[in-house]
Order: sequence, then C-alpha cells, then structure tokens
Amino acid sequence: MKRRTIRCSAACFLPLLCSLLLSGCWDRTEINDLAIVLATGIDYADQQVQLTAQIFIPRQSGSISSTGSSESSPSGVTMTRTAEGSTIAEALNRLQRKVSREMFWGHCEVVVISEQAGKQGLREYIDFLLRYPQFREHAYVFTSGGDAKEVLALMDPLERSSAESLREMANLGLGARVTMLELAQAVASPSSAVVLSRMLISPSDPEQKKRITTPYAKGISLFKDGYYVKTALEPVSVGVLLLCNELNNLIMPVELEQVKGSFSIRMNEVKTSLTPHITNGEWSMGIHFKAEGEVVLNTTDLDLLDPILRSKVEGAWLNRFKELTEDALQLARQELSADIYQFADKFRRHYPGLWKQRQGEWLTIYRNMRVEITGNVVITDSGQSIEPQGIPRQATK
Repeated sequence: MKRRTIRCSAACFLPLLCSLLLSGCWDRTEINDLAIVLATGIDYADQQVQLTAQIFIPRQSGSISSTGSSESSPSGVTMTRTAEGSTIAEALNRLQRKVSREMFWGHCEVVVISEQAGKQGLREYIDFLLRYPQFREHAYVFTSGGDAKEVLALMDPLERSSAESLREMANLGLGARVTMLELAQAVASPSSAVVLSRMLISPSDPEQKKRITTPYAKGISLFKDGYYVKTALEPVSVGVLLLCNELNNLIMPVELEQVKGSFSIRMNEVKTSLTPHITNGEWSMGIHFKAEGEVVLNTTDLDLLDPILRSKVEGAWLNRFKELTEDALQLARQELSADIYQFADKFRRHYPGLWKQRQGEWLTIYRNMRVEITGNVVITDSGQSIEPQGIPRQATK
C-alpha cells in the first residue's frame, strides 16, 4: 500500500516538475502588435537608399494620408511608409520608427527595385534581403521604370493591393518570373547577369484619384555584374524572354511573303533548350525551341485547312522566332557583352575541366562563338472558324 502511494505521488509530482521547465509564451508577440508587410520597394535618390513598405491594415479604416507618404487602398487594406538611409539596413531602422507596431516581413511576397537603384548595384540589397531573418527568399522581384514606392502606393481597384496584383502577374508568366533566391544565384553565377520584369503605372481614370490604377508590365530590365545596364522593349524583349525560356502569354503576328494580311498565333507552349558543344577546340551553342499555338486571327483570304498553306505559316512562324533570337543575341553579345542567357553555366556543367582552364577568356569566347538556331513549331488549332471570316465572297454564297 505504501509503495502504491509513493508511485501515485511521483506520478502526480513529475508532470508538475516538468511544467516548471517549460518556457511558455512569455516572449510572444500578439498579431495585434504586428505591422504585416506585403511588399517592399527600393529606390535611390540624393545618395540615399529609400526603403518603402506596403503594410496590411487588418480592418477597413478609410483613407489615410500624410504628406503624400502613405495612403490606403479603396478597400482600406494597405498603406505605405518610406524611410531613407545611407544603407538599406539604416533605412529599415528608420522605417520602423514611423510605424507604431513591430514590422513583420515574413509575408512580403513582392520586391520592387527601381532602375535608378539598380544602377547602384544589387549586391547590398540582395545581401540584406537574404540575410535578414524574416524576408522570404521566394518573394518575386521586379524593377520599375519610375519610383518603386509609387508602384506600391497604387490603390488597385481589382485586387486587394498592388502587391497581390504583381504576384498574380508573376504567376501568369507576364515577363520574367524571378524570385529573390534566383536573383542571388544568377548574380553570383559565372554569367553574372539577370533579367527582371519592368513595371510601369497605368494611367488612371480621369474621374478617379490618381493612384486608383494598376501596374503593368512593359519591357525587361537587363543587369550585368549586378548593375542595371539597359531596358529592352518589344520586339527585342520577346527574343530575350525566348532565350531565357520565360516566354508566355503572347500573341505573335506572322506574315507570308506576297500575301496581304497576317496570321495572329497565340502560343500555348514554348520551351527553349540550350546545348553547349566543344569540338576540336571550337566552342558553340545550340539553341532549339519547341512551340505550339493556335491561330486567333486571320486577316488574309487564305484557308488554313490547306495543309500546304499551314506548313508555310509554320515555316514563317519559325523564321520569326529565329529573327527575334538573332536580335536578342546581337543585343547581349555585341552591344552589352553580357551573358544574360546563362551560356557560361551550361558550359561549366557540361565541360567542367575545359571551363576551369578557359573561364578567364569567357567574354571573348562568348562574343565569337558559333550559335546554331533550330526549332519545331506546330499550329495545333485554327480556331472556331475554318474559312476566313468577313470577306465579300462569303456573303455572296
């Protein structure tokens, strides 16, 4: 009986003793004490780094403004705050002083870097955003033709915030979809070059406030050795995205010689592969792409049911791809001397020994190597209409 009593006492005492060792929630931070950041903007002006945070407002609080540095969205769910500093870390420290709650960056899904800030180099921003514990390494990175803070301050009428609008655009594949981790890897790679989607601000409705509008993608920003060097616009940007294997959601007009009108082809799938070759000491790169698409507009008098005609259209489409690719290669190799298509990474992986011996000569090799462009394109559908629509001869039948 005595032993049983001791065992019962020990069984009751041990859990109490263990509970003394538990830390509990003494250092917790309540969600009501946090300012949740949805997007980050980086600008550079007057030799100062400007850091902007788009902050989630957990309740609809109406319009908030203070000297133009913050304003809520139409639904009252976001606001922006901006601070300056000699470094991005100093700017963040000053930014916290402008917010009454502890800033939490774990939900930041978008980073916008202005092209002006990119001219100062990406290294400082990448180091900080990947070193700071709360930042997401899978946040999407964009550039802006103007100030990044103006993009974050937009009051998107369609989405809950401009951050969500940018994230959805990245998911749709509108331009180059690059995360913070991929940006760091690209800058640190042998190619030391990267391509980022460039965002601008759509004109607002005259009857609405200036900031009630959306961002939109136009062109791509090219970076060499971590510094912004050039903006590529269409049609060159199409070739750049094609070589980067990032071409999506595009309708391309295709023309035939001596034929009035054109065929507009919506691409359903495009894949580009790069294959390096070293033969008898000669370095070369093979570029091959596969594409499938459907005709969504036919402004000619020709019928795509004719297999010979369809083959000619596919041939013209393939030639158009080759032209865009050659223009993009000319931009990178001759004008910029920048390996923005990651050719160096391909050679390093396929020929590690030869790469180690010749990497010091890479830029010379890159600019003069032979490039062979091949492809296979297929028109899978001519749309709901078989014959050309809206031409007079159909009305007389």
